Amino acid sequence: MKKVLISIVVIVMMVTVALCAFAGCAPDLPPLTVDDFEIIEMNIGKEMPTVEGATPLDSSMSSYEMLQTAVANYYNAEYAISQLLGSVVTSIGPIKVTQMVDAAKIRSGKGDANGNNANGAKYFADSISYSQFASLYEKIVITPDTIKYRNADTKYRRRQDTVEIKSWNGIDTNFEDVADFTAKKSNNPTILWMYDLQEDFIQEKSDPKYDEATKTYRFAIIFDPEKSTVEYKKTMQQQLEVNAGMKVEGLEFLQLRLRVVLWENGMIRNMYITESYQMKLAGVIDSVITLNSDVQYSFDPNEAGYDIDKNIASIDSDDKTYTKPYTEA
Repeated sequence: MKKVLISIVVIVMMVTVALCAFAGCAPDLPPLTVDDFEIIEMNIGKEMPTVEGATPLDSSMSSYEMLQTAVANYYNAEYAISQLLGSVVTSIGPIKVTQMVDAAKIRSGKGDANGNNANGAKYFADSISYSQFASLYEKIVITPDTIKYRNADTKYRRRQDTVEIKSWNGIDTNFEDVADFTAKKSNNPTILWMYDLQEDFIQEKSDPKYDEATKTYRFAIIFDPEKSTVEYKKTMQQQLEVNAGMKVEGLEFLQLRLRVVLWENGMIRNMYITESYQMKLAGVIDSVITLNSDVQYSFDPNEAGYDIDKNIASIDSDDKTYTKPYTEA
């Protein structure tokens, strides 16, 4: 998805160092399963979208075939919104540190699965993460003409949907193209995720289950966490070492599960993603980091608060009390 979460992990790492005096060995993770799950209430995309040219799902498809169809439909849609709400939990022996995550991404124009914005779409992405120890706020704008990145001083208070900012940093526009931005920020908001989800990498999956009441299919797939993250891991390790200023050793992905709900017309309704990885910080501190995120989707340009032009314009605002445009009723 993101990966806006790399920067969040940097903050969690800083907190980890502060707590290392109390740390023991990193705990074992409970095994993931593909047990059935309930269809959660949606905040956006509450109704099945009408998307021209979308490939509908067929009951004869496997769960992986449905996932691939939905991913292709996502990139082919002329407008796409994703809203992520989740948490990053760092475990160091008996100590757990939780960082909350609130991130949105809006695209106007067809996407590009290769991550080069070949179709000239416009993007707005922002990410807010916060805990009792640290916080981060960043925004990204990508258009055919410009790329902008901006973040706020990491000491702010979040009250409901309003962020009280200590100070804004300047707007960085020193990017030649999306590839250059990705290389410098280890983040590409133009792609759905940084995983490599091949059918041969599936460890366990459930059969699609159709729900007549909601007109959706749901299923879960557990992917091999190492094979699915080979390139992602290289990017993450480089970015963590640059931003955190400390050596990261033994970075290993431990778990990767997608619990997926798709509309019968082939569009993504929501995904609940669990990923875990283990690393050793500064050569001595063992930690396990687990991200649980619910990502909800809409393909409606009239979705309340998600107007892309208004959100793009917000990156130039220096307001110290900032209400996220996409939270407006």
